[in-house]
Amino acid sequence: MNSLFFLTLFLFFIFQTSATCNDDIHYPFHIKGQQKQQGYDTTLSGFELLHKDNITTIHFPSYGDLVVKSISYDTKKIDLLDPKNCVHRVFLNLNLTHTPFQYYYVLKNFTYLNCSTTLLHTNFTEIPCLSGSSYHVYTVDPEVHIPTSCKEVKTVAIPFKYSPYISDNSLGLRLTWNLRESEESNEGNKTKDSHIARYTVIGLSICLLVMATLVSIKVHLSTRNFHKKEEQLLHRVADF
Repeated sequence: MNSLFFLTLFLFFIFQTSATCNDDIHYPFHIKGQQKQQGYDTTLSGFELLHKDNITTIHFPSYGDLVVKSISYDTKKIDLLDPKNCVHRVFLNLNLTHTPFQYYYVLKNFTYLNCSTTLLHTNFTEIPCLSGSSYHVYTVDPEVHIPTSCKEVKTVAIPFKYSPYISDNSLGLRLTWNLRESEESNEGNKTKDSHIARYTVIGLSICLLVMATLVSIKVHLSTRNFHKKEEQLLHRVADF
């Protein structure tokens, strides 16, 4: 009886764990190499994730792989981390034009400067991960006068200029995505239906396991009572 009870708890834990893992990644994202959800629109591109060594990444052709920190499906947010630990290198190279993504934060144009000398003015804060021993890289407002020791590298629309007080390299790497409203509605319903079906199966399985446990307990008690009555009868016969 005890073994069946613990088996029930174990299976319940497995069902719950499987449901949670399966719910982590769903439409419009999918894990590369895993079967896509039924009805998944194969024309969608850019939502494929790679999961390896407990790390989930997404690939951008213009930059490379970025680590997926978290995904919020309700607010359509995906937070990313740069494995190279240089978010401004991502800003300089990441091109979202041909992807379903765009920056979540409001963008503003900033100019990247490559300077041969260190600039001490407060308007210029050096980006260590982009700088070297013989050159120094800064982000500045495009309206700022460029010193003669500097050359303009690129002006891009990014969420934030560099700040030494920002240590989390995920800052700014929060993206949102756009799908046609009909796709969002249809796939939202499909996801909801799949969740209902999954939890229905889990619920029925748990009910069956509980019923099996109760039946086992009842049989065990009946058998024990039978043996007890049998022993009492044998004692009475022995007394005669």
